[in-house]
Amino acid sequence: MQFDPVETYELVRDYAKQETVEPLKGAGRWLGFGLLAGFFISVGIVISLLAVLRLSQDLILHTWWPDQADGLSFVPYIVTLIVG
Repeated sequence: MQFDPVETYELVRDYAKQETVEPLKGAGRWLGFGLLAGFFISVGIVISLLAVLRLSQDLILHTWWPDQADGLSFVPYIVTLIVG
C-alpha cells in the first residue's frame, strides 16, 4: 500500500464538505425560525410590560392612594422599570 497524496487530498476535501457545508444548508431554516421566535418573544415582553404599567397605574394612582395621585405619578414607571 503506497501513500497517494492526491487521494488523501480528495478524501480530506470530501470529508470537510460532508461535515461542514452540508449541515450548513439546513441552518438557514433554523436561523429563520430563531429570528421569528425572537421577534414574537420581544413583542410579548413589550405587551406584558405595558400591562404591568397599566395595572400599576390603576392600583397605585386610583386604588391605594387616590388623594396623592399627582405626587406619585412617577411610581408606576419605576415599578415597570424594576419588573422589566
